[in-house]
Amino acid sequence: MKARFLAVATVSAITYGILASAAPVQYCPTQDICYQVAVPEASASSNTGNIYLQLRAPSSYSWIALGTGTRMAGANMFVIYANGRGNVTASPRLGTGHAMPRYDSATQLELLGGSSTSNGRMVANMRCGNCGSWSGGSMSLSGDATDWIAAWKEGDAINSADPAAGIQYHDDHSEWQFDLTQGTVASDANPFGTGQQADSSNRGIAGKRNPVDPRVLIMSHGILMAIVMVILFPLGSAIMPLFGSWIPHAFWQFISFLLMWAGFAVGVVSSQEIQLDLTSSHTSFGTAVVCLMTLQPGLGYLHHRYFVQNQKRGPISHAHIWYGRALMIMGVVNGGLGIALAGNQRTFVIAYSTVAGVMFVIYGADFVQELYLKELKSYKPPPVKESDSVGQVQTFSAPKAPKSPEEADLANSLKEYENMVVEVEGTDPAAAGSSTPAAVEDWLVLEDDEEEGAHH
Repeated sequence: MKARFLAVATVSAITYGILASAAPVQYCPTQDICYQVAVPEASASSNTGNIYLQLRAPSSYSWIALGTGTRMAGANMFVIYANGRGNVTASPRLGTGHAMPRYDSATQLELLGGSSTSNGRMVANMRCGNCGSWSGGSMSLSGDATDWIAAWKEGDAINSADPAAGIQYHDDHSEWQFDLTQGTVASDANPFGTGQQADSSNRGIAGKRNPVDPRVLIMSHGILMAIVMVILFPLGSAIMPLFGSWIPHAFWQFISFLLMWAGFAVGVVSSQEIQLDLTSSHTSFGTAVVCLMTLQPGLGYLHHRYFVQNQKRGPISHAHIWYGRALMIMGVVNGGLGIALAGNQRTFVIAYSTVAGVMFVIYGADFVQELYLKELKSYKPPPVKESDSVGQVQTFSAPKAPKSPEEADLANSLKEYENMVVEVEGTDPAAAGSSTPAAVEDWLVLEDDEEEGAHH
């Protein structure tokens, strides 16, 4: 009996010694971001109660987050960011998987001593009173293989004390497992009060990670899809009336079609990397546009056959043209949704909007020219009728014919002429009819020569 008592006491002492010397488990997904978790003995034995968390990263990060579970959807998350007053804001949130995690006021999360934003570091020591279970699931506080996730975003500090402040989509994320039996501590108190960090040998077990940075994937997806939807597809549409041949148009659009699917594949991979579900506006709308675009090559082939047979456009031709125009517009709009989702800087928004506007003007001008040429070719002047001139020109009427001289009264004219008074210059016409002859001045009278002596 005594030996049994000593054995039990020895085991208890060893166990207590292990618990007393245990330290928080730690995992650092990058060189400068680390997460620690500690579970008090009382919480581990009852699978309920307090657990302690520490999140630390450089101040160059806009926010960092730790969560329980295997994916963001339904995860119990703890987000920290600078509050603008030398400390951090601890924000408990519920992961939704396709949108910004929602603030969850039901989580009993408390910021503890030792938390600060100083010397280029951001540190948050926290205590959670009910993290064994939440609306999206539960977790064993004494489990030897509990699942954890993390995410982070580089950029400007949020500087907000609001626990529900908006955050942009993360740049990268990680997942791993913690053996909480190795992170059990004896005291239900802040194990990070002195700024102590866990032993580097006491780390979590990392899950699989993609060697490619998700930010590179997201940027590649955005650039490739923007080039296809904003530049290549509109230019390919303008090639047809420019060259007047279907071959350059079909070749150009086929290459653009392949690039579209390549960009879509990169988008799917990047969304999986950042655990973005296909239920967001950008992803669901983009998937629909890409799938609908698969009908366009078939419509183009049917349009070509109809035109060859009839040498004119028909209903299938207009369906191909307008269906493509509608998809291009939707693709450009979805690109804007993607920029908003990624939270890109103002420079990217301006650049995208400018290029899209220029291409719209170019394509719009080509569209107007096409309509003009179509109307010009189809114009037929109306037939000319004799009645068209009525009211437009004056009616011509021949002038009245003059009388012939033979028809005049020649006798009276001659008599009148004979009775006319002859006017003589230098005479009074009134005295022309009197009997007294008129005095006529002699203009031919020669003057007498002056006497010869008058010159002396």
